[in-house]
Amino acid sequence: MKTETFHLELITPCFCGGAEPEKQAEIRAPSIRGQLRWWFRALGGFKSLAPMPVRDQEALILGSTAGNTGQAGKLLVRLASPQPKSERANADDLEAGMNTPLGYALFPLRPFGDNDGKKGKIGEGAQLHINILWRGESSLWDSVRALVAVWGHLGSLGFRGRRAFGALRLTKPPIALSDAFRHFATPGNVVVCELANSSLTDWRQAAAHLLTWYRSWRQHGQMYRRWDKQRKQWVNISAQQQTQNRAHPGFRYARRDHNEGLDVQGAGAPDPDPENPRGQEGETFRPALGLPIIQFFSSLGNTGGPLPRGRATVNWEWEWDAQKDKGKGRFASPILLRPHRDAAGKWHALVIFVDAHAWPEGKPVFLNGQPRRVSLGLYDAMKNDQRLQPFP
Repeated sequence: MKTETFHLELITPCFCGGAEPEKQAEIRAPSIRGQLRWWFRALGGFKSLAPMPVRDQEALILGSTAGNTGQAGKLLVRLASPQPKSERANADDLEAGMNTPLGYALFPLRPFGDNDGKKGKIGEGAQLHINILWRGESSLWDSVRALVAVWGHLGSLGFRGRRAFGALRLTKPPIALSDAFRHFATPGNVVVCELANSSLTDWRQAAAHLLTWYRSWRQHGQMYRRWDKQRKQWVNISAQQQTQNRAHPGFRYARRDHNEGLDVQGAGAPDPDPENPRGQEGETFRPALGLPIIQFFSSLGNTGGPLPRGRATVNWEWEWDAQKDKGKGRFASPILLRPHRDAAGKWHALVIFVDAHAWPEGKPVFLNGQPRRVSLGLYDAMKNDQRLQPFP
């Protein structure tokens, strides 16, 4: 048996739930195994085991419950350190206001009604020591170490792990990231880029830098008027704000999705739309970045709008159950936002594109049960953003 202890540090706050996630955060070995399994699949399995199918490799290394009999894996994970200190926290506790980049990522943790939005949190700086035990062929030990190293360099734990939280770093890296990738069959399925900024000094700045970039691709913003909740009336959007909204690189992609939502409501999008959206009628873009999406049209659901508030919402779903008239399933985003701190203490803002988990070709999205085409045009444009550069 081979064994090694890997030393890691949480470099952004981690919301990792145990038995009672609203009360106590907990690092669990099964969660770590799940992360290792995810990276193993994304990278196409070990090059040394090719041409064995990835599914069979995974069963050999990490175990399987498929079929009539289970198969125990040969890779074991043990926690070699006590559980880090946990506390309850929400977006307000992290100074992540609604109009801030961090607030954009932590919107599910905002207080709402009787729910304070708090979950168990482990703070940045917490130290983790993970024992990896390998009971398989000794010739695969270096590849197993490479798998753990990839997760330690690029991975995360917990809620909002794709959106900059729960980020990890190896405090004593046993393998460089570039060397670790060489052990996998299709390392090109994971494209690691850096969103350049030489002035980052802490996790907050790195996370905000990434989330500002991501938001500029996903949102188009209201263009002509907005509903003022305090005054309970419509307020015109300034010409300056309209110009800023149009300047976002994702504006015309998001505008197409906006119009598709309007059409589902029967409200009818402008034809032709003076904002010149990307794509064609019946085509959508943002579902390729993750589902489900809830889209609310304030112009339809507030005072003066043609629809009651409950009917002003469009639900974008992975699948649709016609018998129950409701959506089901999720599609995890293939884009990971990852603050990263290197061995010299320098901060980096990494954007990771996981092509292995990109939107399946030909698969529709369902808007309130109606199918629409999904284009990878937005995803590809994000990958080609000139502000990104290869890392490392």
